Amino acid sequence: MSKLKNWLQRLLGPVLTVFAIAFAIVVGGFAFTDFPQKLGLVAASEEAGHEGHDHSEGGHDDHSGHDHGEGVHDDHEGHDHGHEGHDESNSIELSAQARANLKLTTQAVSVGQFNEYIEVPAAVADWPGRTHVAITSPLTGVINAINVSRGELLKSGRPLFTLRLTHQDLVETQEQFLASLGELDVEKREITRLTSLSGTGAIAGKTLLTREYERDKLMANLGAAKQSMLLHGLTESQVQSIEQTRELIREVTIFAPTLHADRSLHHDSLHEASPQWPSANAQSQNRTVSTSAKFASMQPPPTAHPAHIDAEFLVTQLDVSRGESVQAGQKLGQLSDYSQILIEGHAYQRDGLALQEASQSGAELQAVIESRKGKPELIKGLKIVYIGNEVDRVSRALPFYVSLTNEVERSEEIGGQQYVSWRYKPGQRLQVRVPVAGFDNAIVVPKEAVAEEGPERFVFVENNDHFDRVAVEVLASDSLNVAIKNDGQVWPGQSIAVSGAHQLQMALKNKSGGAIDPHAGHNH
Repeated sequence: MSKLKNWLQRLLGPVLTVFAIAFAIVVGGFAFTDFPQKLGLVAASEEAGHEGHDHSEGGHDDHSGHDHGEGVHDDHEGHDHGHEGHDESNSIELSAQARANLKLTTQAVSVGQFNEYIEVPAAVADWPGRTHVAITSPLTGVINAINVSRGELLKSGRPLFTLRLTHQDLVETQEQFLASLGELDVEKREITRLTSLSGTGAIAGKTLLTREYERDKLMANLGAAKQSMLLHGLTESQVQSIEQTRELIREVTIFAPTLHADRSLHHDSLHEASPQWPSANAQSQNRTVSTSAKFASMQPPPTAHPAHIDAEFLVTQLDVSRGESVQAGQKLGQLSDYSQILIEGHAYQRDGLALQEASQSGAELQAVIESRKGKPELIKGLKIVYIGNEVDRVSRALPFYVSLTNEVERSEEIGGQQYVSWRYKPGQRLQVRVPVAGFDNAIVVPKEAVAEEGPERFVFVENNDHFDRVAVEVLASDSLNVAIKNDGQVWPGQSIAVSGAHQLQMALKNKSGGAIDPHAGHNH
């Protein structure tokens, strides 16, 4: 027992020594880590070191000559803000709400061609001789019915007006037509009777020839009367109705015109008349010329019209009322086709050469229309139709005309009638952009993508939830786009803000100018 006790006493000294060494190693290692700073032990000791110190002017300054290094007073050193690769003075973070408030949009950077344009004021205009069709009264009469309303869209062949005839010339022409039809019937029956007797020798052949001659004169008169009625506004079907029913036409319906492919108006009187009253027999046909051929010999040959086209018109004017008496040739209304219209530009005299070059080369023009949504509407692919030959003596402007294909922006049907509104309307103001030059290898961005500050120009590159401000060199600009030099400041594929650059610039300036000094008011 005494031996064991002596052995433990001898062993206790080395064990305590080893434990003390291990404890010292652990404590020393702990002191060289950042755990004391995280646990606040260092700050606590520093604050304790200041207790009882007199920082007054005459007092003892324990910190006199002490180095207040960065490890003491830089509270942000080693603090990771998640801004790796960011320059805080040129970077701004935006929340989803801030993006929505700014209506911020982005797009990828691309390198391409920048075209320089001159911009001239212009306005949408009618196409003279093509847009409007006047509807006139073919005869003197009284308006019984108006079958359309202003603003309505209709097709060719639609009834427009019903006119009760009071035109004396047409009444007399119809009476002569009916009288000639009756006389023709008599002559035909007499020729039939004489033909049966001529073979027996009971009558002279001259008598039959006289009757055939009278028949041919009646047929010529009928053909002339038919053409007269067509010219007065009656249709082929109405003339045939008079022939079949032997009754006068008392009302005339005026229809929307039918167009040919060359935009000319169709009229029944321009058709080559077909023979309605053939000769009595083969011998008469051999001896005489058909009525239609006789009539055609008195006029130039009819022009061969191209095929009809389906045209739609807008009723833009109604100049009469029901019950109103109208004269032949009086305007009743106006139909308009706004599917193809013009842009009338007013260029300066010095821009005449640029217009000529654009016209000869077939260059595509652009038109800009202001929109209440903020972003202007851009119309591309326009061509010059012709350039004016006179400079306005008052405004000193050179007019030129650009074709514009219109489209319906709104259509509504009310009570079986269709009303439409065209997108581009005559009188609407816009700007026409005429290309004059261009260059390649440029980064083209919208004007709203570039912020200005003095001589500097900036774009904002998207970087996760931040936007980094990058200085760029502007080569050229116009009212819509800016050409940036492709010098590596931004490169293709990067996403940049293409709207709200000015707001981002102001926010960045407020951020840098309004920062709080962490040492403000701290007096050592």
